[in-house]
Amino acid sequence: MLNYLLLAGLAIGLGLLIGKGTHLMKITGVVGYILTGVLLGPDLLGVLEFSPTEMETATNFALGFVAFIIGGQLTLSLLRQEGKPVMAIILGESFGAFLVVLAGVYLLTRRLDEALLFAALAPASAPAGAVAVIHEYRARGKLTDAILTVVGFDDGLAIFIYAFAIAIASLVISSGAFSVSNVLVTPLVEIFGGIILGVIAGILFAFLFRRLHDREEVIAASLTAILVTAGAAVTLEVSLILACLALGMTVINLFPKDNKPVFGHVQSVSLPVYIVFFVIAGVKLHLDLLTTIGAVGVVYVACRIAGKMVGSYLSGYAADAEQKIRDNIGFAILSQAGVAIGLSLLAAHRLAAIGEEELGTIIVTTIAATTVVFEVIGPLAARFALHRAGEIGRQD
Repeated sequence: MLNYLLLAGLAIGLGLLIGKGTHLMKITGVVGYILTGVLLGPDLLGVLEFSPTEMETATNFALGFVAFIIGGQLTLSLLRQEGKPVMAIILGESFGAFLVVLAGVYLLTRRLDEALLFAALAPASAPAGAVAVIHEYRARGKLTDAILTVVGFDDGLAIFIYAFAIAIASLVISSGAFSVSNVLVTPLVEIFGGIILGVIAGILFAFLFRRLHDREEVIAASLTAILVTAGAAVTLEVSLILACLALGMTVINLFPKDNKPVFGHVQSVSLPVYIVFFVIAGVKLHLDLLTTIGAVGVVYVACRIAGKMVGSYLSGYAADAEQKIRDNIGFAILSQAGVAIGLSLLAAHRLAAIGEEELGTIIVTTIAATTVVFEVIGPLAARFALHRAGEIGRQD
């Protein structure tokens, strides 16, 4: 019988240690957590191995947790403050990455389902990479503000795009039949069912949160909200990640001032959740596949960069964004980590359920491998963008 307490302690402790090491090497700790999973997983030491149910349960909780925190950043006041140009850039870079990756992967593989899945993962950015650079170089200015808004909101949009794409890809795999019902109705039920569930739960918990002031009580209530919403989404077969995103958005937008501390308290206990989440991703990564996915990985990286850069520039130009924003923001949003890996794991579970486990493994392995690339070049590109815009070290 496996000693899960010992294994959990080993995974979190070793993940923290290796993550610290990669952080000192100027690479995000996320890479270290993934490497920990690879080290402990079946391809190397063979210490960690999860059943599909165990992996799905842990992944669902972590994704619900992350989606709730992202939702808490998406305030209506921030949308109004940043205005039309930044909103246009969010749409342009997200759909730009989706469309260019879709075309690139399809031309390479001639598989619409595989192309859709990789395209659905391309829009998500990793806020941590850009934020770390901004803090390190004390960057201030309009580009800096735009970057912070874009990397927060494009994860939310990425979740919408993913929910639609995975539903269509599943239909392509399982039946290949297209109709208004299965191409539009099924994804819309999954997407809007999740949103409605999250809004209802958010209204109920928003009133509860504003009456709680003790940090421990707020954390306990937050975990209750996340688990109940995520569990209900699984039961109702609607989008879990959209439900928890809508939960967070509703809680923060109903009572912005009262409920803002909720998300600070939740984030204070987030590190162990993130470590376990990425360790699981590392366990799922199969080293023997890395040599066979080189072409797909290269195409994914190249097309995602092209889509982000071109999409952000063209949309910024069309919306009359300031020149230094439209010329530079594409460089600053290339990092990719948590949300993309989480969505790839979610896709793997969905694919395994319809008999395409191998495709799911390829997707997880490719995204985990390309994460390392993006987490190296992303912060470097962000620094270049801020330097070119003259916002590094500004004091006003």
